[in-house]
Amino acid sequence: MKLFITGICDFVGSSLVSWFHEHRPSFKISGIDDFARPGSEINRSHLRSRGITVQHADIRNASDFESLPAVDWVIDAAANPSVLSKGDYQKKSSEATEG
Repeated sequence: MKLFITGICDFVGSSLVSWFHEHRPSFKISGIDDFARPGSEINRSHLRSRGITVQHADIRNASDFESLPAVDWVIDAAANPSVLSKGDYQKKSSEATEG
Protein backbone atom coordinates (compact mmCIF):
# COMPACT_ATOMS: atom_id res chain seq x y z
CA MET A 1 0.00 0.00 0.00
CA LYS A 2 1.38 3.39 -1.01
CA LEU A 3 0.34 6.21 1.31
CA PHE A 4 0.93 9.90 0.55
CA ILE A 5 0.62 12.58 3.25
CA THR A 6 0.48 16.32 2.61
CA GLY A 7 1.94 18.40 5.42
CA ILE A 8 4.07 15.38 6.32
CA CYS A 9 6.56 17.36 8.42
CA ASP A 10 4.00 19.24 10.49
CA PHE A 11 2.62 17.94 13.79
CA VAL A 12 -0.37 16.02 12.42
CA GLY A 13 1.44 14.68 9.35
CA SER A 14 4.48 13.47 11.27
CA SER A 15 2.24 11.94 13.95
CA LEU A 16 0.38 10.02 11.24
CA VAL A 17 3.68 8.76 9.87
CA SER A 18 4.67 7.51 13.33
CA TRP A 19 1.37 5.65 13.72
CA PHE A 20 1.48 4.04 10.28
CA HIS A 21 5.18 3.21 10.63
CA GLU A 22 4.43 1.36 13.89
CA HIS A 23 1.07 -0.24 13.03
CA ARG A 24 1.34 -0.74 9.26
CA PRO A 25 5.06 -1.32 8.61
CA SER A 26 4.37 -2.70 5.12
CA PHE A 27 3.03 0.68 3.93
CA LYS A 28 5.33 2.71 1.70
CA ILE A 29 4.92 6.27 2.97
CA SER A 30 5.84 9.47 1.17
CA GLY A 31 4.69 13.04 1.33
CA ILE A 32 5.19 16.72 0.76
CA ASP A 33 5.63 19.77 2.94
CA ASP A 34 6.22 23.44 2.21
CA PHE A 35 8.47 23.82 5.29
CA ALA A 36 6.73 27.01 6.39
CA ARG A 37 7.43 26.21 10.06
CA PRO A 38 10.97 26.10 11.46
CA GLY A 39 10.29 22.76 13.17
CA SER A 40 9.47 21.12 9.85
CA GLU A 41 13.17 20.73 9.00
CA ILE A 42 13.75 18.83 12.24
CA ASN A 43 10.87 16.48 11.43
CA ARG A 44 12.17 16.09 7.87
CA SER A 45 15.48 14.70 9.11
CA HIS A 46 13.71 12.35 11.50
CA LEU A 47 11.33 11.06 8.80
CA ARG A 48 14.12 10.54 6.29
CA SER A 49 16.08 8.54 8.87
CA ARG A 50 13.08 6.18 9.00
CA GLY A 51 13.12 5.71 5.22
CA ILE A 52 10.22 8.07 4.50
CA THR A 53 10.38 10.00 1.22
CA VAL A 54 9.80 13.72 1.83
CA GLN A 55 9.60 16.27 -0.98
CA HIS A 56 9.46 20.05 -0.81
CA ALA A 57 6.22 21.21 -2.44
CA ASP A 58 3.33 23.56 -1.81
CA ILE A 59 -0.19 22.14 -2.05
CA ARG A 60 -1.37 25.49 -3.43
CA ASN A 61 0.78 25.07 -6.56
CA ALA A 62 -0.62 22.56 -9.06
CA SER A 63 2.75 22.35 -10.85
CA ASP A 64 4.31 20.92 -7.67
CA PHE A 65 2.17 17.79 -8.14
CA GLU A 66 3.41 16.96 -11.65
CA SER A 67 6.38 14.85 -10.55
CA LEU A 68 4.79 13.06 -7.60
CA PRO A 69 4.46 9.26 -7.63
CA ALA A 70 1.21 7.32 -8.06
CA VAL A 71 -0.26 6.28 -4.70
CA ASP A 72 -3.17 4.28 -3.29
CA TRP A 73 -4.25 6.74 -0.58
CA VAL A 74 -3.79 10.44 0.15
CA ILE A 75 -4.16 11.94 3.60
CA ASP A 76 -4.42 15.73 3.47
CA ALA A 77 -2.79 16.92 6.68
CA ALA A 78 -1.54 20.20 5.20
CA ALA A 79 -2.41 23.23 7.27
CA ASN A 80 -1.48 26.86 7.26
CA PRO A 81 -0.39 27.95 10.74
CA SER A 82 -1.85 31.42 10.16
CA VAL A 83 -5.53 31.94 10.90
CA LEU A 84 -5.45 35.08 8.77
CA SER A 85 -5.08 33.17 5.49
CA LYS A 86 -7.54 30.38 6.27
CA GLY A 87 -10.17 30.78 3.54
CA ASP A 88 -8.01 30.67 0.42
CA TYR A 89 -5.77 27.93 1.83
CA GLN A 90 -8.69 25.59 2.56
CA LYS A 91 -10.05 26.08 -0.95
CA LYS A 92 -6.67 25.37 -2.59
CA SER A 93 -6.00 22.36 -0.35
CA SER A 94 -9.38 20.87 -1.17
CA GLU A 95 -8.93 21.45 -4.92
CA ALA A 96 -5.47 19.87 -4.94
CA THR A 97 -6.42 16.67 -3.15
CA GLU A 98 -9.76 16.00 -4.85
CA GLY A 99 -8.30 15.57 -8.36
